[in-house]
Amino acid sequence: MRRSDFWYGKRTPLWLVPVLIIGVLLLGLWLTGENESGYEKPAAAEQKVSIEFWTPFSGGDSSFMNALVAKYNEENQDGIMVRMNNNKLDDYYAKLSTAIVTGEAPDIAIVHVSKYAQYVPAEFVSVVGEKEAKEAGIDWDGYNPNILRKTVVDGKHYGVPLDAHFGVLYYNKKWLEQAGLYADGAVKIAPGEQGFTDFLKKIRAEVPDDVAPLAVPNIRIDSLWLWWSLYSQIDGGGKLYDATGTRAKLNEQAAKRSLDYVDSLYRAGLIPPDINDATSQFARGRAATLFLGVWSIGLFEQADDLDFGVMPLPQIYDHPASWGDAHTLALPARADADPGKRQAALKFADWLTRHGDVWAQAGHIPAYEAAANSPEFLALPRRADYVNAADDVAYFPDHPKQGRINDELVAELERLWSGSLTVDGLLKRIEPKIDRILEE
Repeated sequence: MRRSDFWYGKRTPLWLVPVLIIGVLLLGLWLTGENESGYEKPAAAEQKVSIEFWTPFSGGDSSFMNALVAKYNEENQDGIMVRMNNNKLDDYYAKLSTAIVTGEAPDIAIVHVSKYAQYVPAEFVSVVGEKEAKEAGIDWDGYNPNILRKTVVDGKHYGVPLDAHFGVLYYNKKWLEQAGLYADGAVKIAPGEQGFTDFLKKIRAEVPDDVAPLAVPNIRIDSLWLWWSLYSQIDGGGKLYDATGTRAKLNEQAAKRSLDYVDSLYRAGLIPPDINDATSQFARGRAATLFLGVWSIGLFEQADDLDFGVMPLPQIYDHPASWGDAHTLALPARADADPGKRQAALKFADWLTRHGDVWAQAGHIPAYEAAANSPEFLALPRRADYVNAADDVAYFPDHPKQGRINDELVAELERLWSGSLTVDGLLKRIEPKIDRILEE
């Protein structure tokens, strides 16, 4: 009998058909049961939460944040994977703002406290709810209150404080010793404008010609930070607006005094022209002093043959002050916000701030007070030389248009330092320019 006859012919045992069908079904169920754990693997993988994290760390601090993110990805037990996207500070906020408007914002981002006056009214960052903060383990009482208050608007939290950072004076010990300005662990600078000028002139007279007495770029925002610091050291200075915030109102006497002084340093060559990368110049030993934020300390500590120190910006006028800001971790506004990703982002933010002593290796002052008081942070070299300067930070005004006004100030200062504009000319132009921006 042919095989086809057995299955399809007249002699086919019809009772076998339902038996075979049941057998096939039972076999399928058995196979599914045997491989149940294999089907669970994709389900477990789906429980992994991937979040995107944007940062603007274009200085020496980017490597430290990269290491922290890698450490978190390796250690966290919540299945959270953080993908860090680092950007240059120069265009970071233009990119972030565009991403928020177009619905392509990251899950979590570094936002300076100086941007809150713009980002909160524009609803670019979302409120961190009391319940979700608690579930993520965030303890608001654990943060430096001076930094925390900058992230709270109308009693609502909009970000998790990470650090404080501010301008300091770096110095190359070799060049200052050669100029007779460093001995027994102390820098010799007399007070006032004349004292600081004489300090820089003595450096120029005693070091090689290719070594800058003071390195500050004459482009970018660095020179604005320097001028704002000195303007803020003068009683009644550090102001840009009237009490309503709707009109420009500088303290003209204080602004002129500080602008005249910084301009004199450029014109005398004590700040050489056309410095493009002051950080690299100092790291290579081609600058005796450098005004820059604390975030480059970790980078300089890794530089070969660089024996350097750090000190607060010298008090030249009535009281100590230096430009500063703070990094926070904020959740950009998203119409399609995923509660699971928000919770993952907040857990990451909590972990990151509690590891502020590691982040402090870059030079920042941790906002989480337990990290700032930890033996690990206190044991870091040089930090004790400037940590108290955090009490003298001169923030830019909290104004929603401060970013645009800073851009205008940078452009005007570039013209001043290049010699195409005088201090008096700048002061005549700047208030009308600010007013036009405020009226828009």
